[in-house]
Amino acid sequence: MNFSEKNKAANIKAADYVINAEPYWIDVMSAGEFLEGMDKNTVLHSGPPISYERMCGLHKNGMKNAMLLEGLADDEKSAEKLLLSGEIKVKSALDFNTVGSGTGIITSSTPLLIVEDRMTKKRAGVFPSEGKFGGGFCGWGLYSKEIAENLAYMRDKLFKPLIDVLSDEGGFPLKPIITQSIMMGDENHSSQTASDSLFIRSIIPYALKASNSEEILMYFANTPRFFHNFGQAFAKSSLIEAENTEFSSMVTAAGGNGVEYGIKVSGLGNEWFTAPSPMIKGRYMTEGAKRENQLPWIGDSSIVECVGLGGIISAASPEVCSWRGDTVEDGVKTTRMMETISVSKNKSYKIPALDFDNPPVGIDIIRTAKSGILPVIDGGMISSDGGWMGAGCAKIPQECFEKAYAAYIKKYGIL
Repeated sequence: MNFSEKNKAANIKAADYVINAEPYWIDVMSAGEFLEGMDKNTVLHSGPPISYERMCGLHKNGMKNAMLLEGLADDEKSAEKLLLSGEIKVKSALDFNTVGSGTGIITSSTPLLIVEDRMTKKRAGVFPSEGKFGGGFCGWGLYSKEIAENLAYMRDKLFKPLIDVLSDEGGFPLKPIITQSIMMGDENHSSQTASDSLFIRSIIPYALKASNSEEILMYFANTPRFFHNFGQAFAKSSLIEAENTEFSSMVTAAGGNGVEYGIKVSGLGNEWFTAPSPMIKGRYMTEGAKRENQLPWIGDSSIVECVGLGGIISAASPEVCSWRGDTVEDGVKTTRMMETISVSKNKSYKIPALDFDNPPVGIDIIRTAKSGILPVIDGGMISSDGGWMGAGCAKIPQECFEKAYAAYIKKYGIL
């Protein structure tokens, strides 16, 4: 088998883990319980690894607030001193079986929604949306007594009765919701209007068996885009088995930290390939939002792009296209263009605007590096002081692919 054949076979193998995934919500656990190597002196963040000294202001603030949340410091000054001492391990969320959307601040006590891929038995955990606090601690790095109490409430009380029901029922299936919502206009990165509605309708029979049914249903109903977190957990759980597939050139992780954006590649293991983090261009949707207050891409939610959701399937969501000034026709053209840099098509999904064709899945670094066509990724704009400003899209930087391709050639000896 020549190189081209080996590469194609490896990519199909890696992509099939995503295509055939069967994600189920099965549990809620603290990060310290679930994540291997996670202890009280470890704090995770979004994007590729970065030292505290090099972080953007919002990430630094989140790190200090993590010290306060865990009771490791009494004030911001002592928190920063501790972070600079080297006693605290600051690591990338995507280097664990989790995802850090927004600032992605995860401490040992952070509650995680646990999703299992029934095909591979791999599990990933993602923090839940924080209800009335919006991005709150995990997404925006904010801290208050009320925010801390809400995290503990979700971890220890809110979800526990429902988890007991899910355990009896064998878990809650997520894939039918993703499949149907794409048909209804969600690209499942920036838009979860259909997903949220389908989720609430589908969870009712389970919730009604829980002792706190009214409480939990009201929480879901009053928390916009709650399903987005499940989408990220599905993406991560389905990509775990695809990691370290020899000869595969498929992207298995992608995210930014407000300073750098990075990707990881199946056949290149856990190595990050980085470039300056791009700016999202789109529509501001909050009063007073200005570009000078907007951070470059921060967050790991683009993990969903690695499994063929988001900007990759722009054709699925006319609404999201409109946010960036595109027409439905533009969205179709974008998705067709993404096919040229993807390794396969996802037989699990169909897009009406593509005449019900299957969408592309699996970003290929070789095709991207050679063609110069960059993946379009959807996302939310985040302000420098924490808060959602609007939504739009960016492109994964060319430099990420150039570095990854060079490393791939060096490892496999292909010229």
